Amino acid sequence: MVTTPMLWLAIVLGVAGLIALGIAFALPSRSRGRTPVAFLSRLTALPEYVRARRRLLLGGLAGLAIVALTAVFALAGVARPTTMETISPKRHLRDVMLCLDVSGSMVGYDAEIIESYIDMVDSFDGERIGMTIFNATAVTVFPLTDDYDMAKSFLEDAHEGFSSYGTDGLDFITPTQPDNVPGSSLIGDGVVNCVEAFDRKEEERSRSMILATDNELAGDPLFTLSEASDHALETDVRIYALAPSRYFFPLNLEELEGAAEATDGEFHSMSDERAVDRIVTSVQETEARLTDGRLVTLFHDKPVVPLVGSGLGIIALLLLAWRMRL
Repeated sequence: MVTTPMLWLAIVLGVAGLIALGIAFALPSRSRGRTPVAFLSRLTALPEYVRARRRLLLGGLAGLAIVALTAVFALAGVARPTTMETISPKRHLRDVMLCLDVSGSMVGYDAEIIESYIDMVDSFDGERIGMTIFNATAVTVFPLTDDYDMAKSFLEDAHEGFSSYGTDGLDFITPTQPDNVPGSSLIGDGVVNCVEAFDRKEEERSRSMILATDNELAGDPLFTLSEASDHALETDVRIYALAPSRYFFPLNLEELEGAAEATDGEFHSMSDERAVDRIVTSVQETEARLTDGRLVTLFHDKPVVPLVGSGLGIIALLLLAWRMRL
């Protein structure tokens, strides 16, 4: 929108210009050193002279009007006319928790799984994302959030940490293996902690957990995987299991697959190159109620009218000058 002071300034300048030129045309010409001419009144009374003078006067007034309008359009363009729009984008109430097993048997696969998680973040639009890791105990890396840049930053640091086995990046292994907690890869406990990481339980939201584990239990958990999947089912959390593939020592993944299917989720092997795409598609196909997002104010530049007006004014002035033989 054009600012009010600039608009009034353009109007005042245009009116002042018109008045000044009108006064200039109305005042008689008084040049020095005039030469007397006989029978001048007869010459000025000739019809052709009268028409020529009238044409010159009208041409000057038209030129003045064109210049004034062109100036107004130019000033309006300098003022950068804009329109303001406030929108409230609709967003799906979907929550996705990344749940990663960081036990010793998974260390060789965690970097690859983190890459899959990063690909998922790039594919999501509007979902909230969180991450929890577990071994003997569970640790929340970051809570559910729609700040994808922050989530990717944590995931990239985690990828560097797993790739270097904790020498670089973030060390996510030590915090999940305290000395006072026996056992490792307590999967049932990890799943329960991931389920409890979902907040806003009173809201009608779509909740999905992407669980990456090899299902190699080493210890006595408080919850079995079956009990953990029942808890997920009670809280309407779907489990999408992502398991590494081994060729020499195949994993026993029937229990993990059953836990995922019991929650109306899915089981995928990392040997499937399209596993990530399938998980993202499945998550986005879940029903989720629409809600108003945060209000966003947008400003749109509207330079077309001032630019076109200024251009047409210049063209009209040139045509008038050519027509008046100036």
